[in-house]
Amino acid sequence: MAEVLLPDVLFRRIAGLVPAAFHPNMLIVGSIAAAYHFRHALVQRGVNTKDADIVIRPAGAVQESQTIAETLLAAGWRRHEKCFALPTSENVDQLRAIRLRPPEGDDFFLEFLTVPAAGQTAVKAWTPVHLSDGWYGLPSFRFMGLAAVESLTSEVGIRYANPAMMALANLLSHPRLGTERMSEPIGGRKLLRSSKDLGRVLALAWLAGADETDRWRDLWWTALQQTFPADADALARNAGAGLEELLATPSALEQAHHAVAIGLLAGKNVTVDNLRAQGARLQVDVIRGLGHPP
Repeated sequence: MAEVLLPDVLFRRIAGLVPAAFHPNMLIVGSIAAAYHFRHALVQRGVNTKDADIVIRPAGAVQESQTIAETLLAAGWRRHEKCFALPTSENVDQLRAIRLRPPEGDDFFLEFLTVPAAGQTAVKAWTPVHLSDGWYGLPSFRFMGLAAVESLTSEVGIRYANPAMMALANLLSHPRLGTERMSEPIGGRKLLRSSKDLGRVLALAWLAGADETDRWRDLWWTALQQTFPADADALARNAGAGLEELLATPSALEQAHHAVAIGLLAGKNVTVDNLRAQGARLQVDVIRGLGHPP
């Protein structure tokens, strides 16, 4: 298991190691962003992860990613062992993501993502990026653009994704449970990716509490209209499909519980039944009727 990273410490380290001129192009997403937002409510105060996902803005952001990556490498940042160049960009899906470790220490690395281009329909797409030693790829997930909506500013000035928007992006990314498993084990197990991501939705809702999640429906509908104007109605109608399947599939829900019990909800003594109840409440109070007046 990875060592626990304290999110506020990590935000300060990133802010100090990455030149301030690049901070406006950066949006931190994923478990680090969630742990930072809820840092005062977490029992262990940190997260068991080594990757700090940063979305490089604006959409596409090839030039910005090139500049940031080359600047960091010149300043002593090091490529992750799974980050290496290919001689051509002909097979774009085989390109490696840009993952950089800080000049000192191996406790975390930055992984570069980008906002999807308008009209992207693929769940995941790759944009080639050329660095001094060859070709890399910038992954963009179809619903990643939601993370930039209603984003928040950390104490060090770097922006991070709103938990409500991360929850919506994860919901929409998994309309079905599917069969894809995580490439890296979580707590010694290779879980269904959908279980991990939909479990994250339930963990975010648990930490936010009912008063906050009661605001999510309006936030989600506004975000869908802004980000996917042509598809907002269809996405809203189907937003809860994957979660409904998760709640009805004991093995998948158990995997979701495994992920959150050693992650954001570590030490909270949350049970599988607690997660099922949280999911049912989210379906009734937030997802059902999304996009339509109550």
